Amino acid sequence: MASDKVRALIAFAKFAIALAAGYGIYYVWMETRGGLDEEYIPYVAGGIVTIMVFVLLSKLNKGAD
Repeated sequence: MASDKVRALIAFAKFAIALAAGYGIYYVWMETRGGLDEEYIPYVAGGIVTIMVFVLLSKLNKGAD
């Protein structure tokens, strides 16, 4: 069993990775599609990717136990 500090660090790392992936999608969307879409669409896509990556990383962590 990992200590509480290690679990907190792992959770923070998962969130940081998910946030980076979400921002990456937002950035790529804005660079390639520019002003063709509504303004909120890239933010929604980045948010969805952030949630999906966080959930997938959580599932991956549970499989290791």
